[in-house]
Amino acid sequence: MFECGICGLLSLNAISCPACGSQNLKDLSVSEAENSDLPIEIPGLDDAVNSWREIEGNDDESVDEKLEHSRPDTKTLPFGYSGESNFQVSRLPFGIGSQAEGIPFDNEIVSVDDGFNQQADSDTVFATDVAPQEPEGIADKPLLEVVIKRPEPIRIQPLPEDNNEPQDGSQSDSELPTDFEQPSENVDDIPEEWRISASEVNMAEIYSTEQEFVEVIHHHEEDVVVFDHADNQSVGASQLVLDDDVNILSLELHPARALDVDISRHPECRDDLDAGYFAIAKNSWSEAAINFQKVAARMHGDPAVYNNYGLSLLQRAIEMARDSDESTQILATSQFESAILALREAAKSDPDEPVILLNLAHALLVSGRSEKALKIVEVHNKKYPNSFEGVNLEAAALVSLGQSVNAKTKLSRYRGDAIVDENLARLL
Repeated sequence: MFECGICGLLSLNAISCPACGSQNLKDLSVSEAENSDLPIEIPGLDDAVNSWREIEGNDDESVDEKLEHSRPDTKTLPFGYSGESNFQVSRLPFGIGSQAEGIPFDNEIVSVDDGFNQQADSDTVFATDVAPQEPEGIADKPLLEVVIKRPEPIRIQPLPEDNNEPQDGSQSDSELPTDFEQPSENVDDIPEEWRISASEVNMAEIYSTEQEFVEVIHHHEEDVVVFDHADNQSVGASQLVLDDDVNILSLELHPARALDVDISRHPECRDDLDAGYFAIAKNSWSEAAINFQKVAARMHGDPAVYNNYGLSLLQRAIEMARDSDESTQILATSQFESAILALREAAKSDPDEPVILLNLAHALLVSGRSEKALKIVEVHNKKYPNSFEGVNLEAAALVSLGQSVNAKTKLSRYRGDAIVDENLARLL
């Protein structure tokens, strides 16, 4: 019995494993360790033989002969394990199905071929033995000689060629038409509305056009300047007046103020800064916004520069809101927002500066954000309670929210200022 070294299957095949085809087989009958575990003979076979003898009454020799004849030859099984049909001769030099000793030698192949040759010889011998014998009379007669004459080959004559070519070129020319129909050039058949008259497009000229850059330059005389918002305080402040059409009570405000800018670290900004101050003096808010914007681009985070920039934007926004053109009035909203953003940036950089807080509250109030303006001015008044500008701005915010009584009470405590006295007269 043999054990496969690859899959561990036990079989009686001595050439290859019937399961995986491996030739790495181990002979268990030779191993001393396996003799005690695996019996060579079938257990109980002797007892069965003795019992059979007692029943049949046969002697030992006859029974042994019958058993020997009854036992099949394990080497010539027609099917199943160890049968000839399961022989798998592997030619693999390694891996599953290969021989443990390597590539099989030629003598083994010759031995296998000899086995098949012997079997073929036995078949031929059996065939010759069984072949029928001819009668003696027939075998003694000589065979007649048969002469076979081959017929002579037939010579094939070539076919005569037909001369299909014309004798002259006149016949071929006569077959071709002489007149061809010319395409009509009359374009009057196409209706006028269907005609397309366009010249061919020169694609090379289109793609050869050089790239052009468009630069937008804002001039001072433009009507709308980005980030140009300011409270029109040329008359003294943004004034909340009584409008006869809507009957809204408004108070006059103190003018928003600019701050001095320290340019000791940026002397190159002197020209733009001076031009901005001169523009404020001339009430040219667009020019002032442009100059302070240039200074802000060089002096990042300076609260005074952002305050002056937001002041110019606020004044420009108020001018646009009072313009007679409706399209200009619509653009004033975005200008107010730009002014508020600039003043908020200044307040973040210096939250204790009273001028910046007043200007921010001023911008929020005139842009319609009264509640936010009231919160900013209350913070300012807590830090600076004796400020006439702060109290007047708080009263104006209260009036815009419909609290005229509270506004009058606050203003009555600070008499003596011209703008405060005028607002008290309006509230009476």
